[in-house]
Amino acid sequence: MSDHPKSIPAYASRRAFLRDALGISAAVGLGSMVGGCADGAKAAASDPTGERMDPEALGLPYRQDDPTWGGDLMWDRDLVIQAATELEGMSAADADTLLRKFKSGNSIGNEGCQLTCFAMILALLAPYPSDPWTPRNLNVWAHKLLYYTKSGLSMTTLFADLLAEVTDGDVQLCLKEEYLPGVAGWPQMFCDTSALVRAYRSLAPEARSRFLVMIKMGTYDDTVASHYALLHPNEELAADDGDPLILDPAKPLDNRDPWHMSDCAEYIKGDRAIANAWARDGIADTQLGGVWVFSRWSDGHAGSSLEPLIRAWADQLAQLAR
Repeated sequence: MSDHPKSIPAYASRRAFLRDALGISAAVGLGSMVGGCADGAKAAASDPTGERMDPEALGLPYRQDDPTWGGDLMWDRDLVIQAATELEGMSAADADTLLRKFKSGNSIGNEGCQLTCFAMILALLAPYPSDPWTPRNLNVWAHKLLYYTKSGLSMTTLFADLLAEVTDGDVQLCLKEEYLPGVAGWPQMFCDTSALVRAYRSLAPEARSRFLVMIKMGTYDDTVASHYALLHPNEELAADDGDPLILDPAKPLDNRDPWHMSDCAEYIKGDRAIANAWARDGIADTQLGGVWVFSRWSDGHAGSSLEPLIRAWADQLAQLAR
């Protein structure tokens, strides 16, 4: 490549390009632009040792198939296949396996359980009262920021970084464990055997007010038969109970009953493709595929708010090692 100055890219980074394209000053945090609130004012954060979260007051759990946003496309399968075959040289047969085919498209309703979980995390940890985070506006910003596009283009290394970017780092993924369900050499993991989940559930709801836990169910492969949900922040079942309450994007819109992992498994396995994949890989209804912990950071960004969870995690690791 030539060293001539004209060959130097006009922008030093993807982020600089995006800021310019979106009309954001370098001195202004991205979160101020995308928070959805006209005056940029955030709702007051809950006290780390005080009040419980109140998901129900915010209309949570969001349902991924809510007609308000359920039909919004995340990916356009035809464009993805076109990009894979014409630009990446992939065979048509291989490109056809990249996304599951739905009659109504690869929409939030069909594919957006993780996106919907992310929107719930933002609604609880980075609230904007006048224009709250929803799966719809988070999907729009994910497209704008090239976390994914309808054609499959992605210019980021970690999907969960989206939450940090749209909040200027106020909410981040801080801990992650994956248990590779159905993969040889990996034993089954459950909520009552995962030290990290046990630690979270051992805390009083008031001590969980600045972080949230997303869990993965189903297969390790995300193409068809995996699913994401949030552990309910106010659940008070014992950590030894393997079937916790969850905030589930797949919960039917008209269902107002308490909803557990087992309820979710029974419901989503009504999809034959999911049921077959779980049976093939020996996936149990309440088996964990992974755990992601998201935390709000302190006002001065000196650190996250995980201290009570870290202490509880150390205790649970010690107990399980005995």
